[in-house]
Amino acid sequence: MNPEETVTSFCETLSEDLEASLAFIHDECVYQNMPFPAVTGPEGVRSVLQGFFEITGHVRIETLRQCSTGSLVMNERIDYFSPPKGRAFGLPVSGAFIVEAGKILEWRDYFCMNQFREGTGLDI
Repeated sequence: MNPEETVTSFCETLSEDLEASLAFIHDECVYQNMPFPAVTGPEGVRSVLQGFFEITGHVRIETLRQCSTGSLVMNERIDYFSPPKGRAFGLPVSGAFIVEAGKILEWRDYFCMNQFREGTGLDI
Protein backbone atom coordinates (compact mmCIF):
# COMPACT_ATOMS: atom_id res chain seq x y z
CA MET A 1 0.00 0.00 0.00
CA ASN A 2 1.34 3.46 -0.83
CA PRO A 3 1.09 6.29 1.77
CA GLU A 4 -2.13 7.73 0.32
CA GLU A 5 -3.81 4.31 0.28
CA THR A 6 -2.69 3.76 3.88
CA VAL A 7 -4.32 7.00 5.05
CA THR A 8 -7.49 6.31 3.06
CA SER A 9 -7.75 2.81 4.56
CA PHE A 10 -7.06 4.18 8.03
CA CYS A 11 -9.82 6.80 7.77
CA GLU A 12 -12.29 4.26 6.40
CA THR A 13 -11.43 1.79 9.17
CA LEU A 14 -11.59 4.45 11.90
CA SER A 15 -15.13 5.24 10.74
CA GLU A 16 -16.03 1.62 11.52
CA ASP A 17 -13.82 0.37 14.34
CA LEU A 18 -11.32 2.23 16.54
CA GLU A 19 -9.47 -0.95 17.55
CA ALA A 20 -9.05 -2.15 13.96
CA SER A 21 -7.81 1.30 12.89
CA LEU A 22 -4.90 1.07 15.35
CA ALA A 23 -3.28 -1.52 13.05
CA PHE A 24 -2.37 1.45 10.80
CA ILE A 25 -0.57 3.30 13.63
CA HIS A 26 3.21 2.98 13.90
CA ASP A 27 4.54 2.06 17.36
CA GLU A 28 6.34 5.42 17.46
CA CYS A 29 3.50 7.46 15.94
CA VAL A 30 3.16 11.02 17.21
CA TYR A 31 -0.51 12.06 17.12
CA GLN A 32 -1.76 15.54 17.89
CA ASN A 33 -5.17 17.12 17.70
CA MET A 34 -4.04 20.73 17.48
CA PRO A 35 -3.81 22.51 19.93
CA PHE A 36 -4.00 19.64 22.44
CA PRO A 37 -0.84 17.84 23.63
CA ALA A 38 0.71 15.16 21.44
CA VAL A 39 0.58 11.46 22.35
CA THR A 40 2.71 8.56 21.15
CA GLY A 41 1.97 5.13 19.74
CA PRO A 42 -1.22 3.10 19.33
CA GLU A 43 -1.99 3.28 23.07
CA GLY A 44 -1.74 7.07 23.03
CA VAL A 45 -3.99 7.29 19.97
CA ARG A 46 -6.48 4.89 21.57
CA SER A 47 -6.64 6.86 24.83
CA VAL A 48 -7.19 10.20 23.09
CA LEU A 49 -9.79 8.90 20.65
CA GLN A 50 -11.70 6.90 23.27
CA GLY A 51 -11.98 10.02 25.43
CA PHE A 52 -12.90 12.12 22.43
CA PHE A 53 -15.57 9.66 21.31
CA GLU A 54 -17.14 9.62 24.79
CA ILE A 55 -17.91 13.30 24.23
CA THR A 56 -18.60 13.32 20.50
CA GLY A 57 -19.87 9.84 19.76
CA HIS A 58 -18.04 7.73 17.19
CA VAL A 59 -16.74 9.44 14.06
CA ARG A 60 -17.78 9.01 10.44
CA ILE A 61 -15.13 10.48 8.15
CA GLU A 62 -15.87 11.95 4.74
CA THR A 63 -12.67 12.80 2.88
CA LEU A 64 -13.31 15.67 0.48
CA ARG A 65 -9.82 16.01 -0.98
CA GLN A 66 -6.54 14.26 -0.44
CA CYS A 67 -3.06 14.67 -1.90
CA SER A 68 0.35 13.24 -1.27
CA THR A 69 3.99 13.71 -2.06
CA GLY A 70 6.43 11.06 -0.94
CA SER A 71 5.54 9.98 2.59
CA LEU A 72 3.39 13.09 3.30
CA VAL A 73 -0.38 12.78 2.89
CA MET A 74 -2.75 15.67 3.53
CA ASN A 75 -6.51 15.58 3.51
CA GLU A 76 -9.46 17.89 3.87
CA ARG A 77 -12.43 16.19 5.43
CA ILE A 78 -15.62 16.45 7.39
CA ASP A 79 -15.66 14.40 10.58
CA TYR A 80 -19.28 13.70 11.52
CA PHE A 81 -20.27 13.11 15.14
CA SER A 82 -23.47 12.31 17.04
CA PRO A 83 -22.78 13.28 20.66
CA PRO A 84 -24.70 11.28 23.27
CA LYS A 85 -25.74 14.56 24.93
CA GLY A 86 -26.14 16.80 21.91
CA ARG A 87 -27.05 17.10 18.28
CA ALA A 88 -25.21 15.62 15.33
CA PHE A 89 -22.66 17.88 13.67
CA GLY A 90 -19.92 17.87 11.05
CA LEU A 91 -16.50 19.27 11.89
CA PRO A 92 -14.25 20.48 9.05
CA VAL A 93 -10.78 19.00 9.61
CA SER A 94 -7.46 19.13 7.80
CA GLY A 95 -5.10 16.25 8.47
CA ALA A 96 -1.38 15.85 7.85
CA PHE A 97 0.13 12.37 7.95
CA ILE A 98 3.61 10.93 7.50
CA VAL A 99 3.55 7.26 6.50
CA GLU A 100 6.52 4.95 6.89
CA ALA A 101 6.52 1.27 5.90
CA GLY A 102 2.74 1.19 5.59
CA LYS A 103 2.09 2.71 9.05
CA ILE A 104 1.24 6.23 10.17
CA LEU A 105 4.32 7.67 11.88
CA GLU A 106 2.98 11.22 12.36
CA TRP A 107 -0.63 12.48 12.41
CA ARG A 108 -1.80 15.99 13.07
CA ASP A 109 -5.38 17.21 12.76
CA TYR A 110 -6.29 20.89 12.55
CA PHE A 111 -9.81 22.19 13.24
CA CYS A 112 -11.62 25.22 14.61
CA MET A 113 -12.16 25.04 18.37
CA ASN A 114 -15.19 27.32 18.10
CA GLN A 115 -16.86 24.88 15.71
CA PHE A 116 -15.93 22.01 18.05
CA ARG A 117 -17.37 23.87 21.07
CA GLU A 118 -20.52 24.71 19.17
CA GLY A 119 -20.96 21.12 18.02
CA THR A 120 -20.32 19.51 21.41
CA GLY A 121 -21.77 22.24 23.62
CA LEU A 122 -18.60 22.08 25.73
CA ASP A 123 -16.57 25.06 26.80
CA ILE A 124 -13.05 23.72 26.33
